Amino acid sequence: MKHFPLARPLFALGLAAILALAAPAGAAAQGGIDAVERVEAYLRSVRTIDSDFVQSSSNGESARGRLYVERPGSLRLDYAPPTTLQIFVNGSWLIYVDTRLEEVTHVPLARTPAAFLVGDDVSFSGKMEVDKVAVDAQTIRIQVVQTEDPESGSVILTFGRQPMVLKNWTVIDAQGVQTRVALVKPRFNGPVDRSVFDFDPDKYIRTQTGE
Repeated sequence: MKHFPLARPLFALGLAAILALAAPAGAAAQGGIDAVERVEAYLRSVRTIDSDFVQSSSNGESARGRLYVERPGSLRLDYAPPTTLQIFVNGSWLIYVDTRLEEVTHVPLARTPAAFLVGDDVSFSGKMEVDKVAVDAQTIRIQVVQTEDPESGSVILTFGRQPMVLKNWTVIDAQGVQTRVALVKPRFNGPVDRSVFDFDPDKYIRTQTGE
């Protein structure tokens, strides 16, 4: 079985502080509930993202590149050399391309953390649910898990409060590996050239389907 937490071969940090997120959503104070509602409204308002990113992992790996998002349904992570990975979202699939190995892997989008970035609507009361919330003077952190399989891993979303802005997210897989993607000088709701989402599978020799 392949595990690709967007994009795990390298996406997060050693998070002792964030893993101590304070209040479970089921018992959250009003401030936590309000924070979740603010985050949902904010994410619904973000239709495009064009940003550099820096990725770091608790296993010591790191990478950088550029992220493009157009909601609903389109995403590209374009990694800078020497990383040979590219990631696309095309319809209901998340597609991993290893340009060195000439290998393409398709994974159902619903099984990946990319869903929160590219879905037409954002709600933490369906397939994903809030596990913990932490709010301080500068940031909101929300940890979400899959409703039907909370042990499979989680995603921590970090937002600046003033103004409200997505800053980074951290994927924690079932083995505890944490991968953080931090946005660098992001541009939200600006025009994105549709051609950046073009994906031609004929360029690659071997195709696999993730399980």
